[in-house]
Amino acid sequence: MKEVLISKPIFVEKVWGDENLNKIFNKKDMGKIGEVWLFSGVENYETELIGLESGKNYGNPSQIIKELIGEDFPRIPLLLKLISTTQWLSIQVHPDDKFAKELENEPWGKTEAWYFLNESNEIFISNDVENNKRAIETQNWKDIFNPIKLKKEDLLFIPAGVVHTLGPNSMLLEIQQTSSLTYRLYDWGRPREIHIEKGKKVLKDSPYVIANSPKEFKTQYFNMKKAKDEIVRGFAIYTTFNDYKTLIIPQNVEYKIQGEGMLFFL
Repeated sequence: MKEVLISKPIFVEKVWGDENLNKIFNKKDMGKIGEVWLFSGVENYETELIGLESGKNYGNPSQIIKELIGEDFPRIPLLLKLISTTQWLSIQVHPDDKFAKELENEPWGKTEAWYFLNESNEIFISNDVENNKRAIETQNWKDIFNPIKLKKEDLLFIPAGVVHTLGPNSMLLEIQQTSSLTYRLYDWGRPREIHIEKGKKVLKDSPYVIANSPKEFKTQYFNMKKAKDEIVRGFAIYTTFNDYKTLIIPQNVEYKIQGEGMLFFL
């Protein structure tokens, strides 16, 4: 593969969604959008890839994993979303790779990172296993629910097994392992399923990270860095800060970034 690809986003309505995303992407025919899947290889939610120069349709990422990344994976390993909120999300937890295989017959769990785009954002996060387990069993979170404010360009790294949620009026880029496994622990009275037993089983006391305005952040699952007016060699995912246009740079392909955005890579 010799050219950079455009990833066509997928729009997902959410009860906590934000009409601001409808305006940014000119989606007037939908309810409130909560998530924009900028790059995805999730079955039934795969983004379409179009040649930046040729206009050729390359299909979905799962059809060309080796051409994009240079090696085989059971699925595209990274999932990138843009998220904006008007309400608290459910208090939730994600399984790690071990529990994803054991409980759901899935290859990967879900470790993720949030890079914040709003001036003021609100989160709750806890790796206190015993207190989390007690709150799940009693459905009483008030004693441990202590939200934290994060600023624009701050980053939150959330390992699988750590309890978390996102508050209203928050906006972020989310990079994660390709997994849709979410166990809701509490949902503010909304009539959605709560996953008490699975949620308790996957709890871990793994260390989470809050980083203030990092230029670069590396993990065992994904890496990310701010980029501006520089040449990048793939494999990489690049999203602009001004309009969230997302480009996929295949392995061994070079691309000169113009402007400023965020790079994601393995």
